Amino acid sequence: MENDQSNIYIDFKKNPKRIRDSLEDLQPFKKWPFTDTFYSLIEWINSPISLLESNDCTFNAVEENSDDQYPYAKKCTARLMILFRDIPENCQSRSCDWLMQSILQSVASTKLAFRGGAIGLSQNPTCYLELGDSPDTGGIGQQVVLTFFAYGKNERRCYESMQQVLWHAHSCLKKVNKKIQNGALDALYDEF
Repeated sequence: MENDQSNIYIDFKKNPKRIRDSLEDLQPFKKWPFTDTFYSLIEWINSPISLLESNDCTFNAVEENSDDQYPYAKKCTARLMILFRDIPENCQSRSCDWLMQSILQSVASTKLAFRGGAIGLSQNPTCYLELGDSPDTGGIGQQVVLTFFAYGKNERRCYESMQQVLWHAHSCLKKVNKKIQNGALDALYDEF
């Protein structure tokens, strides 16, 4: 954002109608059904019914697959960075670890016959400026990064796989959101 003025931050919680017209990575792929699935996920996670939010996403078009684990000619990838809407929660290691584990459990517990995709999870260090911009102020925390991998024998199959991966991620994140709504995160702190 600092180096390219065409990249601006848009708070999708305040501007949900901007989601479908401002995500430049998805614009060239509007004809493919997976884009609507991705938009729907981003709209839901930034809606008032979600206790999570996103602040970054990317999509990388189909390319040759060099991953031997998946025997397909093509692959595409996407990324969605999520965080707790309650910003101080993102600075609690226990909360961030709980979010990662809850997503992982939800993804792993759903047995799909689908084998053309995967969801990777990681954490990304983040400075939450509204809490302060130095280690002494408590503004240093994490975001959870979901990386979506989709595979296929050709472009069409690859994008069909991406649609399934995104649908699955959306379903799993709704389950995690429900756990938060039902107090699972609060219970984590009640144990101590």
